[in-house]
Parts: sequence; structure tokens; C-alpha cells
Amino acid sequence: MIGIDLVKVERIARLADKQHFLEKTFSIREIEYAKAKGEIKFAETLAGIFAAKEAVLKALGTGIKDLNLSKLEILHGESGQPYCRLEDGRVVNVSISHDSGFAAAAAVVL
Repeated sequence: MIGIDLVKVERIARLADKQHFLEKTFSIREIEYAKAKGEIKFAETLAGIFAAKEAVLKALGTGIKDLNLSKLEILHGESGQPYCRLEDGRVVNVSISHDSGFAAAAAVVL
């Protein structure tokens, strides 16, 4: 299955000011990764990660309700290639892109 998602960076920037949103949505490693990108790229990076998580859920055929998104972790390989590590250890390939205030992601589950 394939999943895709599109997120407005501005929406994530507003929500990122709320600690509860960050803790419920992102893992500590994801937040640290976004912070390392710098203040200007922080919200854009989080938006890409959020879009990737949504794309993974769509590819898995599951919904977001009753799921803590921080359990899906978007990590990056040595070359910077993003991927998702699921709680059960499975890995899902993802691609993330940013442009004109939006972040888009696609996920493939075989």
C-alpha cells in the first residue's frame, strides 16, 4: 500500500508552541532532529515528520484515533534518507518534501 499526506507548515508552527502537542506527536529524537535544523527550519522539519507519520498510517490502512503518534518514529539514515520505525520494529520507507509553506510525504508498505 501507498500513503501520502500534505501538511501546512504554518499549522504545525502554531501547534509546536504547545508542549502537549510536541510530546503526544513526536519522539524525543524527532524533536531533537528538528531543533538541530535551526529555529527557521524547526516547524518545517516537524511538518515533514508529521506528514510522514500520516502517510505511514494511510499506507498501513489504520486511522489516527487512539494512537499516540510518538510511537511512530521518523528517523534518518546516514545519507539523510527518512524512514519510519514502527513500535513492533518494522521499517517503512518514506519520502518527505517541502515547498511553498507545505510539507508532503509518501510511504510505502510492502
